[in-house]
Parts: sequence; structure tokens; C-alpha cells
Amino acid sequence: MEFNATLLVSSISFVIFVIIMNQILYKPILAIMQQRKDYIDNNKLAVDEHKKHAKELLDNKDKKIVEANKKSRDIVAATVESLKEEESRMLGNTRAEMNSYFNDKKRIIADEKNNTVNNLAFNVADIANNITTKLVGYGVAFDPLSEDEVKEVIRKNA
Repeated sequence: MEFNATLLVSSISFVIFVIIMNQILYKPILAIMQQRKDYIDNNKLAVDEHKKHAKELLDNKDKKIVEANKKSRDIVAATVESLKEEESRMLGNTRAEMNSYFNDKKRIIADEKNNTVNNLAFNVADIANNITTKLVGYGVAFDPLSEDEVKEVIRKNA
């Protein structure tokens, strides 16, 4: 194998070609590739950070929803309890008013009954004489009845 100048010139030109290509083509391409890799890595980190932030927001939202549901249940329970107390108070007042009304009416009826019985007791002998006069044709004298006897007859027939 012979070494001649062509081989030496070819090898030197190849080395110079590689150095020139490295300076002109490969370094800019490698730089562009590195920039692209850095850009992708930065975007990937940003995406991961956004995912983390979104997860935190979702967790906070869920916590707030749970708290809001609890507060709304508490408000509803308090309102229901308040309405039950109001209903109970109103029913108690209504019962008291109705009991008072019925007691007043019972007292009025009892007073009217007693007045009627007392008036009837005084008029029994008179009425009996009027009835016998109409039936028999002449008056029959009755001994006056005692008030207790009249009341006993009224109590039995009432």
C-alpha cells in the first residue's frame, strides 16, 4: 500500500471539511436541538405546575362545596327548628285562646241555665194552675212547691 499525496490531501481535506461542517452546520443544528429540548422541558415543567395548581383548585373547590353543603344543612336545620318552635308556640297560644273561649261559653251557658232554672222554679206553680184550669175547667189550688223539689224534678228531666 502506497501512501501518496492524494491520500494525505484527501484526509486533510476531509478533516477540514468536518471542522467546517461542524462550525457551519452541526453546531447551529445542535444549538437549535438544545433550544428545542429546553423549550419542551420548560413547557413540560409548566404543564406539570399547572396540573398541580389545577388539582389544588379542584381540592379547594371540593372542600368549599362540602363546607357550603354543611352550612346550608345547618341553616336549614336551624330554620326548621325555629319554625317548629314557632308552630309549637302558636299552637299553644291558639289552644289557650280556644280553652279560654270555650270556658267563657260554658260559663255563660251555665249561668243562663241557672237563670232559666231559677225563673222556672218560681213559675212552676203558676204554670201548673193555668194548665189544670184549661184542662179541668176550674182552678185547683196547689200548695207551693219548695225550690229544692222543683230543682230535683228539673234535674231528673233535664
